[in-house]
Parts: sequence; structure tokens; C-alpha cells
Amino acid sequence: MGVGNGLYWLKDGFSSRRIQSLPYPVEEDWNDEAKEALKQTFTYIGRGRQCFAFGSEDGKYVLKFPRTDIYKTPLWAQFLPVHTYRARIEKDHKKRENFVLNSFRISFKELKEQTALLATHIGQSSSKQFLHIVDAAGCKHELPVATTSFVLQYKRPILMKAFSQAIEKGERKEAEKILDAMLAAINERASKGILNRDRSFLRNYGYDGEKAYQIDVGSFYRVPDMPLENAREKSIRDSVDPVQEWLAKKHPEMLPYLNAHLEALICNK
Repeated sequence: MGVGNGLYWLKDGFSSRRIQSLPYPVEEDWNDEAKEALKQTFTYIGRGRQCFAFGSEDGKYVLKFPRTDIYKTPLWAQFLPVHTYRARIEKDHKKRENFVLNSFRISFKELKEQTALLATHIGQSSSKQFLHIVDAAGCKHELPVATTSFVLQYKRPILMKAFSQAIEKGERKEAEKILDAMLAAINERASKGILNRDRSFLRNYGYDGEKAYQIDVGSFYRVPDMPLENAREKSIRDSVDPVQEWLAKKHPEMLPYLNAHLEALICNK
């Protein structure tokens, strides 16, 4: 058990069994750049609540593996004698699974540029290709594309890191430019009636020096029958609220600027 726990820690919880594709047929719809990028070896760079992330050799791309194991009923629950409790667990897992699948579909079909996405593969396909990765412990893996869930994105520097650096250097105009880029990205998504359930933002937005990108793609959804303008405003406010709270504590001098531009954005329907 000690050895197993040690390996788990060294690998930061990563295991190929945790990223196996969900049982849905998918067709590959990737351009030549994505196909070439996937031939590289990707090395572990970190993990979030939903995904393990690996960076490409050339530094241009990030390969993310969603944790599909969290949508599967654990073995111990499958043998529970209380059927209603087991059914409730399975229903909850299916609901979460459907949500994230829908979010990935929205990301690839409607927000591909805004999320810097190149390819998604969440179900199972007939691909003969293999992915080459190196985990946190330095172990090499060859993963069959056909049965592995992943998303491929352009690598973008973290937006809030760039913002904090601008503040530390006293570059007020650059900090304002970064906030404007974030608001523009949020508005672009919100104008399509797409909402974001994840309040976290410190690591969920990228910035290339001009444009912001929402690099977490697992929390998008729509509210059926909600009028577009209502959805747009809710989406914007839901995404900006945590930013306002953070600025109020960390950089209160920037809050009036954000608030003024937020209200102008909402009023400009």
C-alpha cells in the first residue's frame, strides 16, 4: 500500500485508466495542424479539478485528459444492497457525464477560437494512432487514441498572471488592456447564450498579449427557453462576479475601471 500511495503521489494521481474514453462513438474532425501536433511527445505540466494537462515538445500546445473515471460508478457502489442509493449515485454520475460531454461539444462547435481548441476526442473511434506522453514521475506511456479521452489546445499564458505582473510593474494601461480582453472574451461567449458554471478564473483564462481565451472547456451550458439577452447578461455577471470579489481584495484600485466597463458592456446590447 505504501508503494502504491508513493506512486500515486509521484504521478500526481495520473493513471491511464482514469482517462479512458466514455462509450460513445466519435468521428475525428481535425485539421492537419492538429494531426501533426498529436505526433509529438507531451510532458506532464499539472492537473486541475477535471483534467490532467501535458505540454508539447515545441511548447505550442497543451493536451488535456479529462478524468472520465469520475463519471463511472465505482465497483463498491455496484454491489450496494440498497438499490435506491445505488441508483441515485448512478443518476448523479450520468448527469455530470452528460453535462461535461455537452460542454465539450459546445466548445468545439461554437467556441473553438475563443477556447483555443484544435481537437477533441471524448468518445471512442477507430483511430490507429497513439499518443506519446511522459507523466509526472517520468514514466512514458503510449495511449491509443481510439479509447482515450482528450482535448488539444494552443498553449496560452495564464491571463491573471500577466495581469498581476502588470500591476507589480506599475503598468496600469497594460492591466486595463488585460481586463478589457477578458471582458471581450466573456461577452463573445455570452452573446451566444452560453453560460459558464465554473466561478474559478485565476487559471481558467489565457492571454496571448492581445486576446483572452477561456481555456477551461468543461463548464459551458445553456438554459433552455431563456431569452438570449437574459442569458447574455446572466452569463456576463456570473463570470465577472468572482473577478470583482478578487479585485476588491487584491487590487481595489482596479475595481472602478472593471465596474465601469462591465456596465457599459451590459448596456451595449
